[in-house]
Amino acid sequence: MAALDLPFAAQVGNSGVRQNSQEVLINMFAEVEQSGRSRLVRRPRVGLRSVTANTGVKRCIERNGAFHYAVIDDKLYRYDGSSLTELGTVSNNSRRCTMVFNDNGDIMVSDGLQGYVYNGTTVSLITAPTQIGPVAFQGGYGIYSVPGTDQFYVTDLNDFATISALSFATAESKPDPLVRAFVDHNELWLFGVRTTEVWQLSGGTDFPFARFTNAQLERGCSAAYSVAAEDNTVYWLGDDGIVYRADGYRPVRVSTHAVERMIQDVSSAAKAAADAFVYTMSGHKFYTLTFPGELTVQFNIATGFWNTCRTYGSDSWNVLGSAGHSADYYLTDAGIVALDDDIAADEGGIMEQGGISAPLYANGRRITLGSFFLDAEVGRAAINQEARVSLRVARDGETFGNERWRSLGSTGQYKRRAMWRNLGQGRNIAIEFMMTDPTPLRIMGASGEVSVGSS
Repeated sequence: MAALDLPFAAQVGNSGVRQNSQEVLINMFAEVEQSGRSRLVRRPRVGLRSVTANTGVKRCIERNGAFHYAVIDDKLYRYDGSSLTELGTVSNNSRRCTMVFNDNGDIMVSDGLQGYVYNGTTVSLITAPTQIGPVAFQGGYGIYSVPGTDQFYVTDLNDFATISALSFATAESKPDPLVRAFVDHNELWLFGVRTTEVWQLSGGTDFPFARFTNAQLERGCSAAYSVAAEDNTVYWLGDDGIVYRADGYRPVRVSTHAVERMIQDVSSAAKAAADAFVYTMSGHKFYTLTFPGELTVQFNIATGFWNTCRTYGSDSWNVLGSAGHSADYYLTDAGIVALDDDIAADEGGIMEQGGISAPLYANGRRITLGSFFLDAEVGRAAINQEARVSLRVARDGETFGNERWRSLGSTGQYKRRAMWRNLGQGRNIAIEFMMTDPTPLRIMGASGEVSVGSS
């Protein structure tokens, strides 16, 4: 048998055909190393460290200055890094919220239909001429689209509580309803169902914004909360089920066929509720797109690779974060958390780390996999613990067999190597690996002894 480097999971496979490649990383991502013996390392995603327990429906969290503000159930809170302070009451429902801040320190909160303002003392309902969609802020104005219409309104200057019945404009390029008003790079992006327009703060006396004539995108947005800004651009889920980023005023596809097929397979309700946040960790920037309860995919902006994430016992990573502002804290079902790349656990619980390899294929000829070696970092388990990784083989590329466990060693056992033998024959062999111990799984590569027979 010949000893070969085997095709191993680098990201969610580029193929939309399952038997061509089911390649995927689960709670792991690929990093391109610039030195050492391997240029591609698979690392675990960040873990979640609990900082404040708080039950209830988590609806939004944003940072302003030294504080984070969150809506949980029907309460607006301020978090100072150690304790929560209740500021007031908002709508009593579970709808996703957005919030913005002005220079006076006021906060405007919208649940997609109603708006509230916190003036530093109390929270009060905004009397508005229309329903209030997701909110944005620019130049002293609160901005929101009207659900189900192509209109958007602005508040009075530095006054979130006052909205004139005449302080509105219409997205003019196409008669499609607006989904989201979003501000990035001092520009107002108006995402519609089929098209997107960019407006600028003109300072006009009749209306403070004017349409930028040459900035129209023939691509809409299918989920209001999928819009997020990072790395000097905007990302969103398009009306065609493709994830885009803006290159100037041109939508550029960043999702792969495999990711798009995964998105296609989620329910209509999950697509409409898609929610995105962005974060930076160890030099990597991630656009994280969640379809609640069904799927979470991450786009690594540095490498262009995709991976999947999930909370243990769920098909999605149940974390709520900011859509484009630097934040230190995030929300989960259990409370407020911080991201921590030194731990491989979610709030003290299990965090799966693993993936499925690209297939072994030899033009339809039978392959014998005599052995498999996982080149992983070993000897890093916590004191008095042992890190163990499981392996399953699908000889037909689809049907995985029984788990076979191997040790990655206890603390200080740096000579260990995970090895499996007599893995059988097939024409389209795929390998699944998984670890649930609270030890970061770092994989540099995989190799095996392989022989190829006749067809």
